[in-house]
Amino acid sequence: MDPVSCWNQLLQSMNRHIGHQNVEIWLKSARPIRVEEGFFTIQLPNTYYRDWIKDNFENILEKEASALLGQAISLNYEFQNSAKSDFSRGQSPPPEVRESSMTNESVSIGLNKNQTFDSFVIGECNKFAHAAASAVADFPAQQYNPLFIYGSTGLGKTHLMHAVGNEILSRHPDARVMYVTAEDFMNEMINCLRHKRMEEFRNKYRKKATVLLMDDIQFLSGKDRTQEEFFHTFNALQTSGRQIILTSDVTPKDIEKLEPRLRTRFEGGLLADMQAPDNETLLAILWQKSDHLRLTIPSDLANVIANRVSGNIRELEGILNRLAALYNFYNEPLTLEFCRNRLPNIFTSSSPTLSVVAIIEAVARFHNIRSADITGKRRTRTLTAPRHIAMFLSRKHTSLSYPELGREFGGRDHSTIQHGCRKVEQDVSNNADMAYKVKLIEQSLNVRSF
Repeated sequence: MDPVSCWNQLLQSMNRHIGHQNVEIWLKSARPIRVEEGFFTIQLPNTYYRDWIKDNFENILEKEASALLGQAISLNYEFQNSAKSDFSRGQSPPPEVRESSMTNESVSIGLNKNQTFDSFVIGECNKFAHAAASAVADFPAQQYNPLFIYGSTGLGKTHLMHAVGNEILSRHPDARVMYVTAEDFMNEMINCLRHKRMEEFRNKYRKKATVLLMDDIQFLSGKDRTQEEFFHTFNALQTSGRQIILTSDVTPKDIEKLEPRLRTRFEGGLLADMQAPDNETLLAILWQKSDHLRLTIPSDLANVIANRVSGNIRELEGILNRLAALYNFYNEPLTLEFCRNRLPNIFTSSSPTLSVVAIIEAVARFHNIRSADITGKRRTRTLTAPRHIAMFLSRKHTSLSYPELGREFGGRDHSTIQHGCRKVEQDVSNNADMAYKVKLIEQSLNVRSF
């Protein structure tokens, strides 16, 4: 039988066995060469294809070919070129996920070239997440897929995600790394739905990406149509051996209104948490970033900044950028006194009288939620814990009674305030992470833990 006709019939059969998506990605690019002496020779773009086909489809392909030709058939492989680069088992990614040299398109979309492993400061707070990210960069799509990094805002989750993408790209120049926020993914999908370009949208994410980096996956909460689309995108990437990295401010089980099938897939990879940096790590980050900005920050000023941002690295970067602008404008040394005079909202000491409003704002800022969420009526896991912390700190650092605090927290009963305070008090005694979190919030308020 003519090898082309035989191969076309095999593809139709394989559609039934492994699905249209796998046929399109892995088998359509093969070129049938010859059938002779019990061997069916096909030409593939590279050995990456061969390894994947051998591991996943070879047995059924040979079985179907043998039935079609009426004799025992083994597959034989040739390659279009000998150029190889190391990616997932040491080979090049499929051509669908490589950029054409004819278009001069970038091999990455949305990737921040400045956020690398070299510029990431490692501490106890992020050591595990960093190790997991490094393993993914070393062996994409092999060990941890997906890698799910979670933690409060401003702790460096996005930096670590970009570091993986940049490292993979440096080792595998043919790779295509895509970074997108969950919100941008949804907006792009809506736009493509509106203009009837969904096939283009799906090809972009399901066929072209070698590595997909999606930030703030918790944004998909309650977005049913977007979750449906991402579910199929996730499956297409994972089943075809492409790496997925996700970030969130909470664990998958704490994302409200997330489809169970997505939750189980997120939890099927590696969950790596990032915590707020301790004071030493935060100072190391501060001085590294100030060196990059060519700023000299004295120790007393550095300590005030570290206390002010309470572990939020993004807020730290914002302050340093303002100091850089201040230094460039005035060309004066950055002393604590100078900064207090020029940026009083940041560097002046807080009022000796601490208000419940200030405590609620500090807790909300730490957890990346609104103050109104803490005093509001919604009862979810992502809001209950910060609300209890705010109650506990308000009782601890103000002279208000439980009934008075109840009025400050949206008209709640005094027993609700008592329950919240006792819950956090127990957690602080038994849970080192909770104790440290409360300490950081107190530092941001310039009050002592006692």
